[in-house]
Amino acid sequence: MTTIIRSITNCWSKSGIIDKSDSDVYGYGLELLLYSVVNMVAILLTALLVGKMPESVALIFAITPLQAFGGGYHAKTHLRCFLIMYIGWWAVIFVLPFFGNAAATVAICLSVVVVYLVAPVSHVNVKMSVGQQLKMRRLVRIAALVIALLSSVLIWFTDDVLSIGASLSAGLFVAALSIGLAHCKNKFQAKVSK
Repeated sequence: MTTIIRSITNCWSKSGIIDKSDSDVYGYGLELLLYSVVNMVAILLTALLVGKMPESVALIFAITPLQAFGGGYHAKTHLRCFLIMYIGWWAVIFVLPFFGNAAATVAICLSVVVVYLVAPVSHVNVKMSVGQQLKMRRLVRIAALVIALLSSVLIWFTDDVLSIGASLSAGLFVAALSIGLAHCKNKFQAKVSK
């Protein structure tokens, strides 16, 4: 994968699409994009095979904007990231049949509180200005509220046969858990480094 990415960025550099000095940045971005696509394809193919496609799409729909705007836990390698996502997906799919309306409501409430209190969580390697942080905070809060409202309506006011509402609330909870863990990790590292 690294060889392919280097070849692509070298080609872009030689063609004048990007500056040679920026090839590492573009390579890193391309690497993240490719690994994200591989992760999603693996999850969606597995979902198709086990008959859980609607629930999986709802789960991804909930997690993606919250992680994009709110940050969250970052694994140290792409393999660990893949394993965490894939095992996490299996865990959620396994738990969904037992995830009743009351549990989904508790998950929604706890998740919204966590998102409002600590998101966005910045990564050590990604510094945000105050303006960027305020913009991301506003976006992640809006995303959390939209997902919370949509999942609440689906679980309480519709005949949610495919568990879409429960999947959305589980996705909201997983993203909030990731955000909360990253926040705690950052606080712990700050105390240790003092």
